[in-house]
Amino acid sequence: MISLTSASAPPSPAWRTPLRGQSRPVGEASPGLGLPSLSDLRDAQRSLRKEMAARKVQAVRERRDALMLLVKIEPRAALRMTAELAKELKSAVRDYVEAGGKNVTDGEMAMLRRDAKDAREAADEALNRLPAEPEEAGIAGGEAGGGAAPAIVDAEMKRARLAYAAAFEVADTWDERADRAEALLGVAVADRGFFQQVKEAIAELKEAREKIRADWSHPKAPDRNDWKEADKEMAELEKAIDMAPAGTPDLASTGASVQA
Repeated sequence: MISLTSASAPPSPAWRTPLRGQSRPVGEASPGLGLPSLSDLRDAQRSLRKEMAARKVQAVRERRDALMLLVKIEPRAALRMTAELAKELKSAVRDYVEAGGKNVTDGEMAMLRRDAKDAREAADEALNRLPAEPEEAGIAGGEAGGGAAPAIVDAEMKRARLAYAAAFEVADTWDERADRAEALLGVAVADRGFFQQVKEAIAELKEAREKIRADWSHPKAPDRNDWKEADKEMAELEKAIDMAPAGTPDLASTGASVQA
């Protein structure tokens, strides 16, 4: 939350997320406040684990051309390679899930997009409804009421400041909600991208397996034991995908945070 100082001196809004087309003044940047907290370190560690898991998947996908070449000249070795790659993908999925990653469904993604859009629109509307600060409204000093008594001026100023503070609090609350909704959406998009990459890698492994199976008469075709081991690894990989938790990401367990 953006804190308000005493009622006698309300600050100018320092929005976490400026309106579209505007940029945050340099003076509003959060200064460094010493060493990171344990929570920050934990978040950084989870983010790093997610990144390393994604790199594992990318490394598997980068070996597709080599796998397809091996399918033609050494199908038995190619099948064993599919088993090794499936094992690496399974490890990447496990690491990603342990770091807080979730296999977000289409419905959950649509809900997160809608929530983020609605929250930001509400925040923008609340910001646009902010009244002018009391000093800017011409209430200060003797400007109110053409030389009105000091007591009347003070009462008017107090009412104006209270109205401004209340509107400011509403706008700030909506802005905080919008920041959180957008952060959740960002995490969900990243999680969904990871699992999509894994699924595409699985499709490539299955393509290689089908080519190997079709060329059963090759002199170096795999035997029943080779297939048994490869099938086992593929089944465990698909199970890891099926068992990966779905649902809305949790900012507290994904390495993401909303900075005030």
